[in-house]
Amino acid sequence: MAVGAAVRHQPALDLQLLHVSAKTQTEALMTPTPALAGLIPLAEAHDASVHGGKAAALARMLAHGFRVPPGVVLTDALFQDHLRRADAGGEQRAARICASPLAPTLRAALGACIDGTALHAVRSSAVGEDSAAHSFAGQLDTVLGVAGAGALEDAVRTVWASAWSVRSLVYQARRQVQLSRMGVIVQRQIDARHAGVLFTHAPAGCAATPVMMIEYCAGLGDALVSGAIDPARVVVAREGGGIVEHVMPDAALALLAGDEIHHLVAEASRLEALFGCPLDIEWAIDQAGQLWLLQARPISTPVAAAPFAEARSAVWTNANIAENFPEPVSPLLYSVVRAGYTAYFRNLGLGFGISPTRIAAMAPVLANLVGVHGGRLYYNLSNIHALLQLAPAGRWLARAFNNFVGAAEMPALRHAMPIQGWFDRVAEALRIPCKTAWQYLRVQSRVARFERAVTSFCDGTRRPALAAMSPAGLVDALDGFLTIRLRRWNDAALADTAAMVCYALLQRSLKRAWPQAGESVHNNLLVGLPELASHVPVERLWDLSREVRNNPVLLLLFSEHDVPAIENALATLPELAAFRARFEDYLERWGFRSSGELMLTHPSTEENPHQALNLLKTYVGLDADSPATLLARQVAARLAATDAACKHLSPLALVRALPLVGRAGRFRLLLSATQGAIRLRERARMQQARLYVHLRHIVLACGRSLAAAGLLDAPEDAFQLTMDELKDLLSGQAMFPYSVGALVRQRREAHARLARMAPPDSITMAEGSYLACAAGLPAAGPEADAAAPLQGTGACGGRISATAAVLADATEVGLMHEGDIVVTRQTDPGWACVFFLARGLVVERGGMLSHGAIIAREFGIPAVVGVRGATTRIRSGARLMLDGDRGVVEILA
Repeated sequence: MAVGAAVRHQPALDLQLLHVSAKTQTEALMTPTPALAGLIPLAEAHDASVHGGKAAALARMLAHGFRVPPGVVLTDALFQDHLRRADAGGEQRAARICASPLAPTLRAALGACIDGTALHAVRSSAVGEDSAAHSFAGQLDTVLGVAGAGALEDAVRTVWASAWSVRSLVYQARRQVQLSRMGVIVQRQIDARHAGVLFTHAPAGCAATPVMMIEYCAGLGDALVSGAIDPARVVVAREGGGIVEHVMPDAALALLAGDEIHHLVAEASRLEALFGCPLDIEWAIDQAGQLWLLQARPISTPVAAAPFAEARSAVWTNANIAENFPEPVSPLLYSVVRAGYTAYFRNLGLGFGISPTRIAAMAPVLANLVGVHGGRLYYNLSNIHALLQLAPAGRWLARAFNNFVGAAEMPALRHAMPIQGWFDRVAEALRIPCKTAWQYLRVQSRVARFERAVTSFCDGTRRPALAAMSPAGLVDALDGFLTIRLRRWNDAALADTAAMVCYALLQRSLKRAWPQAGESVHNNLLVGLPELASHVPVERLWDLSREVRNNPVLLLLFSEHDVPAIENALATLPELAAFRARFEDYLERWGFRSSGELMLTHPSTEENPHQALNLLKTYVGLDADSPATLLARQVAARLAATDAACKHLSPLALVRALPLVGRAGRFRLLLSATQGAIRLRERARMQQARLYVHLRHIVLACGRSLAAAGLLDAPEDAFQLTMDELKDLLSGQAMFPYSVGALVRQRREAHARLARMAPPDSITMAEGSYLACAAGLPAAGPEADAAAPLQGTGACGGRISATAAVLADATEVGLMHEGDIVVTRQTDPGWACVFFLARGLVVERGGMLSHGAIIAREFGIPAVVGVRGATTRIRSGARLMLDGDRGVVEILA
């Protein structure tokens, strides 16, 4: 066989997926018109008894205006002539067919009607093939990549000979049918971007209503038809055209666009109407986005339904969400968080201009964005990624989201949305950029509006006011919280989205424009950001510590006594009244900031000031630079790194000096946007903590009211009810008010059992299933080499060696010493005052925009996040080498 031809023995179907650039249909015509009897244009091959069923079907499609790669057909007469010339009877018939040269007239005619510079596909079209009774799918050869006259002659003989291949003869024997006549199709190949098969009637088990089914892959389809890969799969409702399922097992595969699916389904419907029966259609989309139909044959047997009867799987991750909710959550918190995430994503989509119809179609996905496993909150990453596909550049946004939260998994994608009409698609394409630009032009004012809304709510729900409220007033307070959380959160969510998108764009632009700078250069441009909200409580606590050091009485108290004694002295000694007032002012302003501040069940620092006093006692003992001095040092480092980046991007000083001119100008604009978005996000996050602490106070006030009425045993029992249950109980709408106490006790016991579980950080399991309660512990993996470095993601650059302090949470600050490397499972903004004491940070969970990463950059602390197993492999007191540039942690001793 000549070089350039490749035989595809296709076991399931004969899928022509093609190499070369597809031209327009006119350009792709094979010229000139054949001048040999028995060699005719494909468009004229209408007689299935002479030209074969495949050629006749393609000719019919061409006649009705379908886009089919043009070609020529060798009729059965040429086949019979070759059999006589080769004396191909009896045994070894296939070998004699391949060995005998084509008739000179046929060879010349073929050479005259093909483009010698292009690739072609040579396919069988046997009489009886592709019929309703016998498809012969994959039994006869297709030869792809045929270039030149010699390769074409070999390919024609190979296809003819395949009628006597072992698999073909077995098929004929089993079906009690005999192939004796055969045509051959020679077509120009298409450079396929995507290719696949569409069944106009999928099996009944695929869905509750009749559906079409599409399977596809990238480029050539031989891997798909051979079963070497799992194809992407789309299930489309025949009634209305809505996409029921879109599964992407390969995260690297580019997704078929909605309009491409719409066009493919529309063409398949037209084709089915033409043939009058369910069809198996092979298709390809070229690099220019043009759809080509390669084959259509009746579905002769039911399509196997097993792959579609399997339960869908979902990927769950606790990345980032465990940072905010590090422990098993209460029923009340779960009810708030679940409704909150649904509203968060729905309102963001509407705010950015995505069609309300498409948002409504995603209602089942929106209702299932978070869940609990072992009592802990997890993101449903499969559904979040599906939602992101609604937006332009959805795949890129999914990767940006993973980078944002610190998730590694890219689950198979599925989405369920109606295919839009042409007008709706155009309208949405125009609306999204306009509304997105409008949202971000106002993002600063929107965050300020969010701050005002939270402040107004918190001013009206102070603890003294709550103590005087009636049950109806407490319900109003709960509704006030829900109004902000479910209807006004977009003002804060815009800052999240801006930070995620700007950070990802900054990272990508620097990686492309300055690859030799390393992976962490973008992080060095984000250190020491001024006016970061999380920095203010640290500065105020430092100021209090300097006041203590300058007062001999206070210095003696904090140096020689423990925290309970300090608290008692501040409460009773008149000479300390002025300092006590300033400390209480600190608690009132910043007492909502603490580790686990969103958990609701954790007392705030204002309620229990021991943590603040413990930190203050530690600060008093420091002879070190102030937070403001450290910040100024980091600002200088950031400005130097920014200047170096600008000089690399635009070496000419004149170009660098001009805004928006040259790469440096555009880089400065993007950098400024990223820094601003991070500051806004931290402002919004601070208000979230404040809001949730006030919700805690409201729920406790509700609990006291219900306990006084004899419906609950203790105020804290209110956290064991959902938000709706609590409101119903307060408003007199509960159906079983006298059984609530027993329900709470039962839930406490069940919650304690869940808390003993240790579910893994990432879970993949069938939708609707649960972890086994007794088997909640993750399976043990291979034992890690104790000497092997730990790998994570560098969040702030720098290389240091220091002693490890492994902390469970920020309340264990007393276990560390100044200059230690803090090692912990996850962090939240309540850790900010602890980071000031550290020289480095190692975190098991978290992404590049996690609060631990942001605060580490604020203080210029080398940090590595996403270090799996850090708290189990590293012991307190171990000597570590931390490289924040490479994301590596080494245990030295």
